Amino acid sequence: MRDEHSDESGYDAAEVERAAEDLRVGIIDDDALTLAALRSVVNGMAPRHGTVVIWTSRSGDEAVDLCVDRRSRPDVVLVDMNMDGVDGGMVCQRIRHFSDRIVIYGMTAHSLRRYEHVTRRFGAQALLDKADVQGLQRCLADCAAGRTYIQQGFSSPGQAYRLLTVPGAVNATSLELSPRETEVLDWTIEGLTAREVAARMALSEATVKTHLRHAIRKLGVGNKLQLIRVWTQFRSA
Repeated sequence: MRDEHSDESGYDAAEVERAAEDLRVGIIDDDALTLAALRSVVNGMAPRHGTVVIWTSRSGDEAVDLCVDRRSRPDVVLVDMNMDGVDGGMVCQRIRHFSDRIVIYGMTAHSLRRYEHVTRRFGAQALLDKADVQGLQRCLADCAAGRTYIQQGFSSPGQAYRLLTVPGAVNATSLELSPRETEVLDWTIEGLTAREVAARMALSEATVKTHLRHAIRKLGVGNKLQLIRVWTQFRSA
């Protein structure tokens, strides 16, 4: 699926062919200026490290398709974790469900702590600060040299793949949700209000809302609507 929003987005077949022996990088971000800047940083490393951007995308669906297609499959993909209308965690999860080889690095201009849980649990190898250009360059240089950078507490691509694809390997415990938080989420995605959930679970409405706030933080989303979407997708995966 082609993203109509920006000329920066898309798959360059000629670039892919030229990059056969290089470290092939894909970039997912909803901001055209950021895409251009990241492309410049990555391609600027080419003379020394052989890194090349083979595609950029502002669409999560398109990016997943490009990762699945053998012709456009990158070695490393950079994923913006805070895109408008696109859940970065779900993009990571969908890519990881397909591949045990692609290196996934989440990126954000916001608090690293806010997105660390979801980035780690949905298959990425690190969460990077967009402002830390040198940090990104070090990660890619390591990958180009055959040493995949894995942030402390994160898993290798193969380990992350097994966690997401082996039945029972990924559950509420691995997402660091408490049993109460999990139950609140399960009732919430059924369409119950906080008051109705409280009545079902014999809790106060304030306690239910506290559990929801904790789940929002742990899953690295911004609000209750995003929380419902992420948990619904997680339960149906």
